[in-house]
Amino acid sequence: MNRPDPEFGAYWAITAAWVDVNNDGLLDLFVVNYMQWTYSAEPLCAVNGAAGDYCHPKFYKGQPNQLFLNNGDGTFRDVSKEWGLRSHVGKGMGVGVADYDLDGRPDLFVTNDALYNSLFHNMGNKFEEVAFETGVALTEDGSFISGMGLDFRDFNNDGYPDIAFVALVNQTFPLFQNTGKGNFREVTGESGMRDASLKMSGFGAGLYDFDNDGWKDLFVSGGHVQSITMPGQPVDQPNVVFRNPGASGKWMPLIEEAGFKSAPPARHRGCAFGDLDGDGRIDVVVTALGQDAEIWMNRSEKSGHWLDIALRGTKSNRDGIGARIKIVTKNGAQYNHMTTSVGYASSSYGPVHFGLGTDNRAELVEIHWPSGIVQTLHDVSADQVLKVTEAAR
Repeated sequence: MNRPDPEFGAYWAITAAWVDVNNDGLLDLFVVNYMQWTYSAEPLCAVNGAAGDYCHPKFYKGQPNQLFLNNGDGTFRDVSKEWGLRSHVGKGMGVGVADYDLDGRPDLFVTNDALYNSLFHNMGNKFEEVAFETGVALTEDGSFISGMGLDFRDFNNDGYPDIAFVALVNQTFPLFQNTGKGNFREVTGESGMRDASLKMSGFGAGLYDFDNDGWKDLFVSGGHVQSITMPGQPVDQPNVVFRNPGASGKWMPLIEEAGFKSAPPARHRGCAFGDLDGDGRIDVVVTALGQDAEIWMNRSEKSGHWLDIALRGTKSNRDGIGARIKIVTKNGAQYNHMTTSVGYASSSYGPVHFGLGTDNRAELVEIHWPSGIVQTLHDVSADQVLKVTEAAR
């Protein structure tokens, strides 16, 4: 998407998200815009005296994001100004959708390149930008970083969506843990993620339970932004999975152990997730600049039981986007939600995946639909794709 605007020039869009912002059963479109760019004014940026490469974001002006509301007749209308988005200029790279305060309305977290992050709190008829108030505008050292892809999902099983996103070398892969009190606490250092990721660069990210132990792990597609880098900063990098330690311990980076050394490193970018062969283990598709796409089939040994939930909305939107799901097994509760906004310049469709560990059934499945309808199922067997149609109120 690249079109002229009388105030901001040409829009350079990076990614977009389907979201039902007003819970009317119709999916709206949120577009993440990057920077103002024209070929005639493009600066020439050299790296180490060599040929030109990507210029630093400081050379460009930012753009506001956009919201297109679904009219219900096959058309959309731009409501960016009415919903309060035009007054917030950023350099957006990724977007995650989740109801972080559980008020029944989907909120939006946007990573920005070398600028403050944005958190747009859904007020019902407009967005309020609350990144500073909620503690997610900057990382723990207060510096601007190049925020790239992300996932906005509960990684500590407390029922509140957390935030994980990736950046470039020496910037870490930040983790923001939802306090359940309307704000977030950064846990990058104490979780071990800071030390583990400091020398890595990433673009795509996704929180999925790859070994089905009941805790969502973090996949990152690795690769530097530039084609020429400083010594000790490789351009081509392998992908990595950070294993979630659960209630205690530190996130562990797995590269060779996960099998990613079996392919040459590359400048990876987008990533998409799904169970491609129906064996209950989440697989990954990754793109790379100038290279063939990679398909990584999950062959985790001794993986646990699993349950996938495929939603069909009736009063809510057809795909159930925005629905929150709680499952309870003998080992405790887990939470997830239906979203297609995962990674970087990518999209991943459902069903919603849960790893159950040693439990072969879920005692309870509770679905909070965007319409407000709450649907419960009891004594659900594991190792299946459970199709659920939204019940009448």
